[in-house]
Amino acid sequence: MMLYQEIRQRCRMYHERDERGYDGTYASYMLYRNKTQTKWDNLDSLDYEDIERLVRFLKRWGCFMFEKIDNITPLLLNNLISEVPILNTLQGKTLLDVNFDEDTEQTIKECFNRIARIKKYESVATSKALHVAINPHLFVMWDRHIQSAYRLGNTGKVYAHVFLPVMQIIANQAVNEVMAEEGLSRAAAIRSFTDHCEKNNTLAKVIDEYNFTKYTKKWLL
Repeated sequence: MMLYQEIRQRCRMYHERDERGYDGTYASYMLYRNKTQTKWDNLDSLDYEDIERLVRFLKRWGCFMFEKIDNITPLLLNNLISEVPILNTLQGKTLLDVNFDEDTEQTIKECFNRIARIKKYESVATSKALHVAINPHLFVMWDRHIQSAYRLGNTGKVYAHVFLPVMQIIANQAVNEVMAEEGLSRAAAIRSFTDHCEKNNTLAKVIDEYNFTKYTKKWLL
């Protein structure tokens, strides 16, 4: 089985077996985020309610670092706003097209560490916050099972310098396979993943679903 075929099958499996309602929670939060896109494009315009909703979403997704919402929300808000000049440089970038040069990797590492610093360097919650709050087209989420499968540590440096570049390689391979096998343009090949999986999700989310079903849930095809 080719990689692109496995990704498509695993994404369908993810949505069909959504035992804990993760998909609905994600879709609901992203709908809210899309309605307030201008605020997320200008992070210094975020307010307490925006971040509280983000924290509640992360808690529902099992991020227990955020169990005390009233304590965490102002810290996260302040940390995001303080990093606005850095975070703004990541707007508009996608997993496929970003150039993981030294400056970009350093920027991502600094953003990761700033958020993770809130409580005990929680790397799983940080990857989810970066995906849903900063750039769902660029950041791929991970968890401890995924880290282990790729034989990685859980630091911001590893996330920026190793994990994301590896996810880019996987995404590019899958897209290139679709282009070759189905005679599609690059843009159409990218769209084909959401058409076969779940519409409106980004390619970065598709790769997360592939990782989650394969390495976290260990579901067999």
